Formats: sequence, C-alpha cells, structure tokens
Amino acid sequence: MSCKKSLRQLLSESEEIVMCPEIFDCSSAKCVELCGFQAILLSSAEFSCSIMGNPDMGLITLDDVAGATERIAAFSPLPLVIDADDGFGKPINTYHACVRIARAGASGILITDLDAEGKIIPQEDAVKRFTAAHAALKDTDCMLIARCDVDPYKNLDEACARCNAYLEAGAEMTLLVELNKAPAEKKMELCREISRRVPGWKMYPDLGSKDGKSDVDIDDLTPLGFKFVGIHYLMYAALEGMLDYGHHIFKDRNNTYFNKTLAPDPHFVCPCELFGLQDHYWQDIEMNWEKRPEDTISGKRSDFFCHMETHMK
Repeated sequence: MSCKKSLRQLLSESEEIVMCPEIFDCSSAKCVELCGFQAILLSSAEFSCSIMGNPDMGLITLDDVAGATERIAAFSPLPLVIDADDGFGKPINTYHACVRIARAGASGILITDLDAEGKIIPQEDAVKRFTAAHAALKDTDCMLIARCDVDPYKNLDEACARCNAYLEAGAEMTLLVELNKAPAEKKMELCREISRRVPGWKMYPDLGSKDGKSDVDIDDLTPLGFKFVGIHYLMYAALEGMLDYGHHIFKDRNNTYFNKTLAPDPHFVCPCELFGLQDHYWQDIEMNWEKRPEDTISGKRSDFFCHMETHMK
C-alpha cells in the first residue's frame, strides 16, 4: 500500500504540529492509524525489544530495518519515518542504508550525530554523514531528519551551530533530542531561542508529562517552526495490557477476565477488521482464482477470528 501522502507533503500542508506515535510493528501501526494520527515512526529501541528481546544497544542490522520498513510501508497508508540511529557506520554505510530504507518505502529517515558507542562525533564527521544521507535520498520522496545530541540547555551555541551545519548538508528537519532534559519551566523559552537561531522545520523530542501535566503545549510550538513531535506510548500500553490480563487469568485459572473486560461495544474494531478479514480485502483477492467464498483461505480464517467481535470493545 503506497502512502496517501509523503511526510514532506504532510508537513507542508499541516497548519498544526504533526503528532507521530513511535511504533514497533504492523499491529501498532494499525492502531495508530485507527486513532486518527497521520504519521508513524519506527522506534529503534522498541523495534529492538520487539524482534530481539534486547534493549537498544545497536544490535539490529540494516537487513532487520529494511525488512521491517518494507512490511510496514506496504501495510500502512501513513508516512513512515525510520529511526536509523548512527546510519550504520561510516558515510558510505549511511549512503547505502538510506538507499535501501528509502527504496523499502520510508517517507523519512532520522539519523543522529552519535557513534556506535553513543558518543557525539566531531561536527565535521557528522556533516559528512548527513551529506551522504542527503545524496542517497536525492530525487526521492524520503526526507532526511538530522538529530543533534548536544544538550541545548547546557550548550546552546554548539547545538544550534550543528543544526545549521546539518541543514546546509541537506537535512530538511532538525531535532535537538536533549531538549527534553531541560527543566520544564525553561523548555518554551529554550524553544523560542532555538527557533530564533535555527531556521526551517524542527522536530520536538518525545512528548513528555509529569504528574498528569504535559511538559509543553504543542500548539504553542507550531509558530516557532516545530512541525513534528514523536510520542512513545504503544509498547508500554501493549505490555501493560498483556500483563494485566495475564496476571488475572493466571490467578483465576480461567479466561473469564477476558470476557468480562472486553464487553460488547460497536465502536471497537476487532482483529479481523484490523487485518483485512471482515472487510473481505483478502477474500476479494482470492476470488480471482477461487469459485466460492467458502473455498478461500481468508474466508476460513475469518470464521475463527471474527466470532470474537461481540466480546471486544
């Protein structure tokens, strides 16, 4: 499935900051779509936990990332951004990685100025990395997002200077990820100063909150050139749900918690609807060679999955 819009087009047309949940697979991408969000970002950390059971230690390979990109981009109509960490090494590796990831269907690639050990590399080396990425993405619908890991609260001059250098190297949007470490009461003031010093589109780092209060009002960021913000919640929510259900079911030694909790509700979209069974997407394809709907594999699968609809909300 091709994107309805490229990320570049979405950002150009949106008058508001675009909220982008950070996903780890096709199912989380579908949930984001159904909630009304307009973009998705494959989190390297959550992807690593999901496919390898490892924390984000740089162990996922380019093959892992390119394969996931191809699957998610084919499945979801939303523009997909890929967190490519350090670009997989030297500038030539970054070039190769960006070619593959863009070809797989990414609408944006996020690359840092860190090395494999998490240390900030010299600005000159970072510029080479972003120049290589820009060369790889030339004449594609995939845009480059440059992440700078210099803390702007502690060293605003260097942070802004690096962002400007990365823009000159071809990045279309910059991200000062350490902005989140600033005291909550200083964040908006810092954003205003960054906006004054760094032109173009800016990405706000992960939207955070404390004691039930958001760190910033994202609508206040829009006039400052912040067009994009990542949000982590999907893996946490999924794990919490699985643990909650599992603890009850293990304790009760039956599955009644599942039935009681998922009361009938017409607003819920059940698994068969999530993945193309109930809407006959796959059955319509199979009917190109099958004579009867009951002979299709998807038809047989829907008998198993779709009976759960009335038990879920």
